[in-house]
Amino acid sequence: MEIRHHAYLYAILCRNILELAGEEKGEELIRSFTRNYGIARGRRMRDHSVSGDMNDFFIAGEWKGKQGENLSSLSYEKDRTISIVTKCAWYDTWKDYGLLKEGSHYCRYIDKAICEGYGSDFSLAVPEAIGLGDENCTFIWSASADQIRVEEAKREHILPFDFHCEELLKCAMAVLEEDLKKAVYDRCKAQFEEEFTETDLFESVCAP
Repeated sequence: MEIRHHAYLYAILCRNILELAGEEKGEELIRSFTRNYGIARGRRMRDHSVSGDMNDFFIAGEWKGKQGENLSSLSYEKDRTISIVTKCAWYDTWKDYGLLKEGSHYCRYIDKAICEGYGSDFSLAVPEAIGLGDENCTFIWSASADQIRVEEAKREHILPFDFHCEELLKCAMAVLEEDLKKAVYDRCKAQFEEEFTETDLFESVCAP
């Protein structure tokens, strides 16, 4: 699987949770499962970190897109590190499927949750996000990184999007009550498999 599968799955999970649980409860459930997913990612990254610093945070990143899917640049400053994203494959997928509103929840919660799970002293500010209507995504970490160390390090902990999609689905199911869980699962399974006939994601995550 690829980023587009992950992005589409996230958005339809959000859409169906909102439709079945209502706006107020649905928003809280989305926040909860997105944060849980992000925190788990951050903890795995920390497990692969030697020092728990900004350098290891970048080196231990778990995903990699195809060339050209995402465009970004890192700015290494004295007391902070800034990433500017000008093209995002998650946003492009949500836009293609008319799911920008649903997908935007990811932009609100995921990155700070990853930092929380990583458990370092640095903080993250996200003043802009493409998925929230801004021209770029801007990430500002309150710690400096070593450009040479980050750029020359081998990325040894990349996980396939099959794993990320399974993990995302499991995190969503874990916060839902039994009756809601089955309804969301069944809807998402039908919608996902209609769009992506080549995957067996829902065969790997047991039905509630």
